[in-house]
Amino acid sequence: MAPETQPETSPQALLQQWIGDLPFQLLLLEKVLLPGEFLFDHSPRSLDALEGCLLEHHDSLQGPEQQAEFMECAAAYLGEVLLGVAGGGWGWNTRPFGALPGQPVVCPDPELGLSPVAPMLLASYALRVRSRSAFADEVERLRQAVTARQHAVAGWEPVKEHTPHVDPTPPLPEDPVLTAWLAERSEALAAWAEDAFDGAWRWSFHPDTLQWLEASVKRRFATREEFDAAQDEPFVQGACWYMGEVIRRTKGAVWQYLPFDPDAEPPAPGSRESVWTEVPFVDQPDKRLGGAAVPLGCLRELFLDEEADGTPAESLVDTLFWFRPSSYAHVGALLERISMVSPEKARSVLAEYADFAHKELPPHEVPSVLEAFGVAISAHGDDVDHLEESYTGILEAAAALTDGAVTLTGVRLRADEEHGEVLEFARNGVVVTQPVEHESDDYLDHMAIIECIGHVDPDPGTDPRRFYWADFVRLKDATHETSFVFATPGQAAVLEKELGLNLR
Repeated sequence: MAPETQPETSPQALLQQWIGDLPFQLLLLEKVLLPGEFLFDHSPRSLDALEGCLLEHHDSLQGPEQQAEFMECAAAYLGEVLLGVAGGGWGWNTRPFGALPGQPVVCPDPELGLSPVAPMLLASYALRVRSRSAFADEVERLRQAVTARQHAVAGWEPVKEHTPHVDPTPPLPEDPVLTAWLAERSEALAAWAEDAFDGAWRWSFHPDTLQWLEASVKRRFATREEFDAAQDEPFVQGACWYMGEVIRRTKGAVWQYLPFDPDAEPPAPGSRESVWTEVPFVDQPDKRLGGAAVPLGCLRELFLDEEADGTPAESLVDTLFWFRPSSYAHVGALLERISMVSPEKARSVLAEYADFAHKELPPHEVPSVLEAFGVAISAHGDDVDHLEESYTGILEAAAALTDGAVTLTGVRLRADEEHGEVLEFARNGVVVTQPVEHESDDYLDHMAIIECIGHVDPDPGTDPRRFYWADFVRLKDATHETSFVFATPGQAAVLEKELGLNLR
């Protein structure tokens, strides 16, 4: 006997619809209704800015439909932040709100014994009293309840139910089909780039190179039908890989692949009807409201003259807009997940950098954030005051990360009859020399540092960790330091996959 389906107006169906629409409401608020108004980091303090925007913009909106849309989006964000404070999940109350046959409510963690909170009613109250503290007062009330519970039960923390496509999740295990495809495309890069970019050096993975890629695709195919006929050929597959790599390396996305699932209901991912099934795509599952794109579909869309509403079709560069860059908070969560830092260390670093913990990290700043968490070191890319002191500081910082497995002493620069100048030091009592070249007394020899860092690796039989040279996409007008990450091979693989780094 088939299970009975819920009527579309039942509380259960309305709740599921609300939860399903949440990602779009949150993105609409951030990207369209309030772009750039404040940092959408889902922190309690961001509610002060949201309440201010609500008071400033709500009454100026023309028509009840626009006001209702704004209110629903604000309630979605407000509710998610409150759930982050008090745990729990979304529920549904049958009390009508405007034209809605009921309204969503936040149900705090059951251990708190609190009644549900209706975000839309709370937003309406804020509009009525105009105190600019209605949201903060509610946060404080919930915090007091959490604190009281923690005093009663040591170590207790509220638990938030997972909101699909909003809360971060670990990436999917890499499918063998994807592994083989990525290896094949990477190996074919040089030949593909020679063909796609006419031999010019345009495949640096810089976002601007997507313009060259788009032009190359449009030169090769005149229509969507021509593109579709060639989508399994090396040129198109290489274009898909290159586009995805630009996104991965500049935004910290990951490659993913969903095989066909005969049990998946159309059009759910895994079903034949889904655009995500059996095709490589880039995703940001470990970021709140992260972006996702199927490069093959993005390339195919280039052959649309305009969207249905008359606006120009989205370019490849435009796709980057929907992907979230890395941040201190994202990097800290990742390092904690793969056991490179303790939860206490992650919290202390995020507290130190609280003012910009959720702000954008360009690719070249990601290694310096790893250094802030104590899992990397760097060599200054600009001029230095004293060469020998700088080399000493770099090597001693590297040795300190080995927890005593390697000690370095007697670091010095000295003249050498054969090489002109060498950097010399003792590794666990054994003298090591490395030739160096200095064009001036102000700049370090970074290639020599790369060679020297290998001597600071612990003995592989006792400690699997080693130093990896971290390469990244070079953006214009940025000072680029030479950075080294200290990690196990497994940890390095995750950092490379999820932070867009190239670890050598």
